[in-house]
Amino acid sequence: MRKPKALIIPFRFREGYPEDLVTEQITTSQQLLNEIELESDFTKVVVYNDDADEIVCSYNAENYDFVVLLVPTWIEPVLVIRAAKPFFHKPIVVWGFGTFNKNGARVGLGSTAGAGVVKGTLREMGIKHEYLYHLPGNPETDEKIKAHIGKVANVARAISLLDKSRFATVGYLFGGMSIGDIDVTKMRTKFGPELMHIDAYSLIRRMEALDSSSMAYIEGRKHVESHLAVTIGDRIDRIVRMYVVLRAFVDEHDLKAITLKCHFELSQEYGLTPCIPLSVIGNAVVASCEADIPVLLTQTVMNYLAGGLTTTYADIHELTGKNALVGACGYAPSSMCLNDQIICDVPDESAQGLGATFSGYITNKNHLKEGVVTMGRFLKEPDGRFTLHFTTGNALGDIGKVSELDMPQYPFTEIVLDGDLDEFAQNMGSHHYAIVYADIREELAMFCKYKDMQIIR
Repeated sequence: MRKPKALIIPFRFREGYPEDLVTEQITTSQQLLNEIELESDFTKVVVYNDDADEIVCSYNAENYDFVVLLVPTWIEPVLVIRAAKPFFHKPIVVWGFGTFNKNGARVGLGSTAGAGVVKGTLREMGIKHEYLYHLPGNPETDEKIKAHIGKVANVARAISLLDKSRFATVGYLFGGMSIGDIDVTKMRTKFGPELMHIDAYSLIRRMEALDSSSMAYIEGRKHVESHLAVTIGDRIDRIVRMYVVLRAFVDEHDLKAITLKCHFELSQEYGLTPCIPLSVIGNAVVASCEADIPVLLTQTVMNYLAGGLTTTYADIHELTGKNALVGACGYAPSSMCLNDQIICDVPDESAQGLGATFSGYITNKNHLKEGVVTMGRFLKEPDGRFTLHFTTGNALGDIGKVSELDMPQYPFTEIVLDGDLDEFAQNMGSHHYAIVYADIREELAMFCKYKDMQIIR
């Protein structure tokens, strides 16, 4: 994943402050910013209106994820607004300083006052922003500065990437079972991604037309087999075909996320679920199933905020004590499973009930790994808004055999929740929740702040 991109605009009042001191503080700030994993452009110091106008003409806001307004001295806010207004749709950081020691005394350059009026002006204009108030040059505060800007950078990058992302759902939006439909226009407006539909017939037609002697098939088969714990004989053929075609869809349409409507057209009518193909492709691109767009959206946001870490979704099967038993119905990216492997499973030949219904149901039964996780979902409100419901916890890894009656085992684990189990249960908005192996609670909260969305955590 690319580095976040920042534009840093330093300001200085036109008179009254020693230029050497101001330059030293700006330079120290720039050096500290260079220690963060960023691509940064530093503009000239803005002192006069002409300087502000030059910034507006010289820098395209769409080339940056966020902007740092560096205010080392008192400054009139009208000058800052003049230079920064074209960037107000991006996350903004206002950075002012306190006092420093000079000749045995604590002295300041009016920075906190200048930053304060800039911050107040942004607030009155409804511009969401972050505030840094530490003077660089102290090891302890330098770490705080880098940590704060690092979080802003991750969130800002996620916002930019979402705005240029394209998702695809193969089949169609699935409403009843998963509450997985979404107003595409509202998603585009609020989050940024565009959604395209690919019909199931196109998937099946291309699978059946794929030449097993072609390089695409041969390389695809090697790739799929490299993720399997054991070989599965001829049953791998249609799995490979589906993987190759889904991978082609991703490449042809520059997709950042993909989901399929599995039940019941693929699972019963066609006799093949996408569990294993998705468990392979989910290592390289955000993937989900059941055509549940809100959970796919949540997975993608988590993927971006976590710096590209793999995400999955899971059904919530049980809530007891402090634990949530989770596991999708056969899908989990191999990199999120024990030993980075897919373990294939099918219903027993003598299975009854659901097992008999899905007689060719090939799943990934490997357990999800242990570790710290964030689990959540963007919920749709009756008035059209979105709310993020999320929690953090610790996944236990291998919890022994668990299954639905007469069905193959799913990629289960239990998550010990950090918060109150009943509070989580009462706010659940679906059985599908996105999961990433990282604690990104602060990044999610900041993301929702900039997107003007409520959170329940």
